Amino acid sequence: MNFRYYYIVMSEDKLADIIKNSFEEAIEYFNKNGIKVEGLKLTILESPELLIQKYGKDKINENTGGTYDPGAKEIYIIKNHIKNFADKVSKSMNESSIGNLFTISRNEVLWPVYKNDNDIEKAIAKADAESILIHEIGHHIVGSGDWKTSFVEFLVYFYKNELYKYPEVYKIMERNTKKCKKIYTRKNPPSYLPYSLGYCFANDLIYAYEYILNKNKESPKLNIKDMIEKFKHFSEEDGIKITKMVNTLLKDYINIKSMLNIKANMLSCLLEKLPNIMDNINS
Repeated sequence: MNFRYYYIVMSEDKLADIIKNSFEEAIEYFNKNGIKVEGLKLTILESPELLIQKYGKDKINENTGGTYDPGAKEIYIIKNHIKNFADKVSKSMNESSIGNLFTISRNEVLWPVYKNDNDIEKAIAKADAESILIHEIGHHIVGSGDWKTSFVEFLVYFYKNELYKYPEVYKIMERNTKKCKKIYTRKNPPSYLPYSLGYCFANDLIYAYEYILNKNKESPKLNIKDMIEKFKHFSEEDGIKITKMVNTLLKDYINIKSMLNIKANMLSCLLEKLPNIMDNINS
């Protein structure tokens, strides 16, 4: 498979290679799963200045990480955005670490990231570049809606990296259900609400399919192609309504599960102490 690249960078470096490889891998993953993606071009820019000049500040700002031009079938990625994000997160590392995974926060939703031999900065840059690229490829597949493309972004990122195989990932996803509830119940929702709820819907759907319904964690239960096709024609309004419904039901399930675990632990402790209790009674 051939790809065309257009670089506007000072020099070739590791970050440009991460972006390029992530682009190739994402397209290969879509095609391998029966979602045809072809003819896309990739342009790596140092900063968003050229995009601001081309598209205007109403569409592009200094924090833009990437954008898709449907007319040219071209994806633009801002290298400095990824570099600054990786530097900031790797220096603070306030996010949680569970087993072989740690998390980064994107629009308030936690993204699981594999530690990658403890090269944390590279792992963060890879995760950020990959998620942005998948999002922009998502626009090519499902259109302009940010709820839909964010849903595709989280869904494909999760399965492409086979995160369903890690038991600890579901603890992260349970935390996301609580975060998502807080996001959509605010009186003054953030401007990035469609992005967050796209992530939330994918998070909750994956949890339901892989943690609750899938008995064999070595292979996924959810079919990516079928799921994307089902939601391709949904409106943003319908998508957000569905997200809220699924999140409410899943949060109830998690709360019940937690309560049952507490009761099970209490019962286990009681049964362990039962012989001593019986001896005291008999004596």
